[in-house]
Amino acid sequence: ISIMKQIGMKPVVAKKECDGFILNRLQYAVLQESWRLVEDGVCDPQDIDTVMTSGLGLRWSFIGPFQTIHLNAPEGVTDYAERYSDGIVRVSKQFGEPRHMTGETLEKVREYVEGEVPMDKHKENLQWRDGVL
Repeated sequence: ISIMKQIGMKPVVAKKECDGFILNRLQYAVLQESWRLVEDGVCDPQDIDTVMTSGLGLRWSFIGPFQTIHLNAPEGVTDYAERYSDGIVRVSKQFGEPRHMTGETLEKVREYVEGEVPMDKHKENLQWRDGVL
């Protein structure tokens, strides 16, 4: 852990065994719901990217989800849980089984992202992203 900290990383230690890294598990949860929303016709792929880059991503780039909910309720995290827990559970029950990333939805997502980031510029955009990070 100390080596990772020395090179500027912020490692976390999992307290018990689970399949996948913590970062990946959180990423998969967001990705799966994003996929469902597109596949079910709720929104288009670009809408998901807009919500993330202009909404959640702005907050989550400097504070995490728990600090976000703590600040989103007048009396903090307990107030947030009391106000929104039932609604969060109601919506979460609708998520259903994980979806495979295939078919028409994959084609729709591919068309969108390749329109924004053409494959002939993939390497340049990868370097730009890594530089921003």
